[in-house]
Amino acid sequence: MRYRKGDPLVIQSRLVLLLGDIGHALIWMIGLPLSKALYGLRICRPAKRLPSRAVLVSNHCMPLDPLFHGIAIFPRRTFFTLLEETCEAPVLGTFVRTMGGIPLPRDQSRLADIRNAVDFALRTRGFVHFYPEGECFLGNQNIFPFKAGAFYFAIEAGVPVIPVVSILKRRGTILQAGATLRAITGNPHFGQEQVSVHVLEPIQPPTRGPNDRANLVAAIRFARQVQSLMQAEIDRHGGDRSLYRGPMPRIKGVND
Repeated sequence: MRYRKGDPLVIQSRLVLLLGDIGHALIWMIGLPLSKALYGLRICRPAKRLPSRAVLVSNHCMPLDPLFHGIAIFPRRTFFTLLEETCEAPVLGTFVRTMGGIPLPRDQSRLADIRNAVDFALRTRGFVHFYPEGECFLGNQNIFPFKAGAFYFAIEAGVPVIPVVSILKRRGTILQAGATLRAITGNPHFGQEQVSVHVLEPIQPPTRGPNDRANLVAAIRFARQVQSLMQAEIDRHGGDRSLYRGPMPRIKGVND
């Protein structure tokens, strides 16, 4: 199931979907206690049930964001987009595709394939998750400009956007093993970061326009609106901008 350029973007197999669902449950069982212990993970969700179909969007400030965000919406599961190069890695690529990873090709001629993959995600699990900043900015609490793709697909499908916001603060008590783990991970703030994930209320997209150009213009405005709401949530809850360490380096042989 290793992905190669030109392959279908999603594996439309009931067996793979089942394996992915089992994987999500196992990761939740193991990941939740570890995330609470290492990062003091806190989840804040709306009182109302999440809608049956939606596009999820998040700021991307930690390598473990997909884990934290998956925990935040569990027992719901989602497909998620990621770099095409990551899916081409022999072992990791197979794993992330089984879990619901959708590679985003740089080839503009595959826009229809991306649209079909998003439609499949919404028909099956109901959710598809985007990181509209386009890459991970380590420790960042000042959201970089959003790309419009996620919002364009929400308008096309007529489904709401659910912002999932990662808020980072310094922990009041530093993790005891922090110094050792900081040396291993190369993260000078490991053991000092406390992560909160806030799942905000769904936001209805603009009405679908008469053509792609109109939808794209609306998507750009919609992206700015949602980004502003997410930034306000970070600021309101004291996200610490001093934790920023720059863009996450590409991993040699995986996504370089």
